[in-house]
Amino acid sequence: MAAQNPDPIQPDAPFKNNTYYQILYVEPSQEKNERITTSILAKTRGNTSNNGQTSNNTHAQSFNQFELDEETINNLENYPRRKKDPKNQLSSYLPSSGVVFPQGFIDSFSKEDQQTELGNFYVPMRTLLHSRKLSQLIAKTWWSYLEAKEKGLQDKFAAGEWDAIDSNILDGLIAREIFLYGGGDAPDNPDPDDPSIYSPLKPKERPSEKARFLILPSSRAWQGISLSLLLAGQAYYKRGDKYHQISQPILSTGEITIQYSLEVDWNRLNGDIKEIIISQEKPWVAYQVVIPYPTIPADAEQENIHKWAYAKEDPEEERNFPFYKKDGDEYLIDVDYFRPPYPYIPLTCT
Repeated sequence: MAAQNPDPIQPDAPFKNNTYYQILYVEPSQEKNERITTSILAKTRGNTSNNGQTSNNTHAQSFNQFELDEETINNLENYPRRKKDPKNQLSSYLPSSGVVFPQGFIDSFSKEDQQTELGNFYVPMRTLLHSRKLSQLIAKTWWSYLEAKEKGLQDKFAAGEWDAIDSNILDGLIAREIFLYGGGDAPDNPDPDDPSIYSPLKPKERPSEKARFLILPSSRAWQGISLSLLLAGQAYYKRGDKYHQISQPILSTGEITIQYSLEVDWNRLNGDIKEIIISQEKPWVAYQVVIPYPTIPADAEQENIHKWAYAKEDPEEERNFPFYKKDGDEYLIDVDYFRPPYPYIPLTCT
């Protein structure tokens, strides 16, 4: 199997308290030759018995007990959540939306026949935004590594002194470790507190009272689950007693559990997407995505890496490398920089 065929899901299931999700929880490693330890936490979205209280305990029963830090809350300001969901709860951002378009850009597709225009332009432009965001994330990991090396922070990172490292640099260093190892290795601690969450391993035939938005251990995507959860914005570590999101969503929860199986290639500068037939019994088809993560070339300039990594999408915020195009205040049905403007920086998937 690639991602996997999902359990049949009722329309309101994604936001129910008893629906299961996964996150990648990252912490400093106690092993001499490793820098991070990764655990898969599989829990329900919410639990009505906790009265909405949050907790810093990874053994909490549900994700609405996981409290986010202020920086994560600010980073997720433009990502969708239900109005009644508190901003400070991790569960409020499950399922992950993946990349989001500004409403003005969506409105620009058509004022007369929006369904036709959305069908023509939404998916390809979303794919181009995926490409840009992936390339920028790789650039962030490169810049963080070079910055940490320049400032002498590598020993602190290896020693687990994460509080001494600025979160922008630390996020990139952790993401780098996931790119180096998470695209080919299973997590260090793959089992949830209750292994029966994954039972049965094969999707159910009929909708269950407890839906699951999970990558199952029987799935081909399990080997790259750490990378999948990172790209869906479902990867966290602790800053103090609160949870900090390592990277904002690029892929959605649905895409990592249904559509894509991810892996990393350390010997290329461009990515690849291959169609995979999952089962001959039904026309189930998914996609294996190979993401490039080469060694940082000597000719890649740190200043240029930083400019690309932190470029904004909107031309009102970004003069050099905006993703969107505008005519005055109106978004055009077109995009600009979806690939890096500099050589040596990976292009991601084509």
